[in-house]
Amino acid sequence: MAAAAGVLTEWVDVWDEPQQVPQEELIAVLAALLQRPLDTEQQVVEAYRDLTESNRKVEPVLVAWDGRFPAITVGDNIRTVALVTEDGTEVPDRVDEQGLAVVERLPLGYHRLTVGDETAVVIAAPERAHPAPGRELGVLAPVYSMRSAQHDTGIGNFGHLRQLADMALVSGASVVGTLPLVATFPDQPSPYAPASRRAWNEILVDMQAAPAWEGTVPDGDADPLWVDYDDAGRSIRAEIASYAMHIRDMPQLQDQIKLFATANPEILSYAEYRAKCDEHGRDWRVWSGRTTAPPHRVLYHLTGQWLAASQLSALSETLRARSQYLYLDLPIGCHPDGYDIWDQADLYAAASVGAPPDSLFLGGQDWGLPAPIPHRSRDDGHSAYIKAVRHQLTVAGLLRIDHVMGLHRSWWVPHGNRATQGAYVMQPAEEMFAIVCLESHRAGAAVVGENLGTVPPPITEALDRHGLLGMKVAQDGLEEPTEHELIALSTHDTPPFAAWWLGNDIDDAQELGVYEEGRAESARSDRADTIEYLQHLFGSKGLADTRDAILDWMAASRAAIAIVNLDDLWEEQRRQNIPGTDAERPNWRARHQTSMDDLVADTSLRARLENLMDRRAGIGAE
Repeated sequence: MAAAAGVLTEWVDVWDEPQQVPQEELIAVLAALLQRPLDTEQQVVEAYRDLTESNRKVEPVLVAWDGRFPAITVGDNIRTVALVTEDGTEVPDRVDEQGLAVVERLPLGYHRLTVGDETAVVIAAPERAHPAPGRELGVLAPVYSMRSAQHDTGIGNFGHLRQLADMALVSGASVVGTLPLVATFPDQPSPYAPASRRAWNEILVDMQAAPAWEGTVPDGDADPLWVDYDDAGRSIRAEIASYAMHIRDMPQLQDQIKLFATANPEILSYAEYRAKCDEHGRDWRVWSGRTTAPPHRVLYHLTGQWLAASQLSALSETLRARSQYLYLDLPIGCHPDGYDIWDQADLYAAASVGAPPDSLFLGGQDWGLPAPIPHRSRDDGHSAYIKAVRHQLTVAGLLRIDHVMGLHRSWWVPHGNRATQGAYVMQPAEEMFAIVCLESHRAGAAVVGENLGTVPPPITEALDRHGLLGMKVAQDGLEEPTEHELIALSTHDTPPFAAWWLGNDIDDAQELGVYEEGRAESARSDRADTIEYLQHLFGSKGLADTRDAILDWMAASRAAIAIVNLDDLWEEQRRQNIPGTDAERPNWRARHQTSMDDLVADTSLRARLENLMDRRAGIGAE
């Protein structure tokens, strides 16, 4: 039954040890996947019969790589099939003597195939995604961390992101990266548990750049170390609400918002959903059929989305015009109360996605994000995933797919289970990669697959086959990256280099109970040995000297892109995120030590980036 449902009963962990899924946990995963109880033998027998006795003539989704229609058998009683392309054109077709559907090469796009009374989506996609840039240098920083020298609002905005791009340009860096910019709930700051993957985070808009803005800016009493989402978020949301009311008497701006809503009908649906959340609470499961969306809150959310989309589109166009890439990040899922789940609730199981135990998280990980059911997603033509990818690519010149392994298989944790009590559920990987390749091609944007952690061989093969960049993190080991990889010194899920050097992450792990004292001491000893090895390898002395040596090594490597996290340059010790924690640590709140204005004027920082760019170009490289 597990085999028929695509649930793995065995898998190999990060230590290359085979693991067997216990029967109780296997049944729990199957029950969540099939959305039916499996408490008795009869229920299991009936579920197995339903799984294995499908009478479909054609799969619900087919992939036509480079437009080559796959050979499919439609049966003896059907002699024609109907295929209509995305633009409504009928494609000549026939069925030969063996019952094989024969169709000419298709244009790229999402097409509709009809066989008898069944329909299928045909994804005609290029086999390879849009080409990735080569030997580029990038800088990365979370937008929420950025700050102004004066009139600090307590959180960064898209105007600061433009300043980062300008600073990068002067230094020769072409990639400008940040963490996800998707919508969040007011009390959920994590950009990886968004309220929607199809909308932007309105509290990051630059209100001073809003047309006809007449508001005021806070006078600079914000916390200099941590983002206070209650205070900063409340202030910015109030400013957007006031702005929305203010421009009701400005026909030209009202027309722009109306055109935006007309061109983006889902944004209007999202605005109405969020307005209902504001009025009735975000647990949509308890809403009644009479739940209404207050018009003034609809207008607020619509205005916030219009401002965010306008500012990001303008930034994206500017970067593209000067051969820079806006590097965005697509989270793996959506908050369980989010718009995406509410919009297509039947696509999701009573389980969340996560990760099995590995060297960093011995207790496994439960991310709390609802698990999409593969067969239901296929029946729907994967519309939810298409929308999520396409939304990012409206502005991104380079897109990182968080936990790309999820396109091949997902670790499911049934509700009520611990993170270790799950199993891998196989995904329709070919179809998912076809969507990524097609959307990448249409947007003219390259894709990076975040392949850190437990990576099955098929993912490595798929990244290579479809032209996606993989990732390496220098802090995890100085393995030479290939020209098909992006390399970074640290990520948002690892400690900044200074914190790693000082062993702060080990102290954290011990304090949180992840490491017992013996393991913590062993980890400190191993870290000291690694640091000694690095200093010997590079002939460096101390933290800053060794960091600079590693950055130079990254820049001179064959990697397609070398990314520099700003936190590493000024020896930040606070982490952006400690995976597996929520209330225990102030995740997604650490602010920059220096304002963007001062960063732009910092000649030493510019010189450091220019030196790295020279090494990227091969000047002075050994």
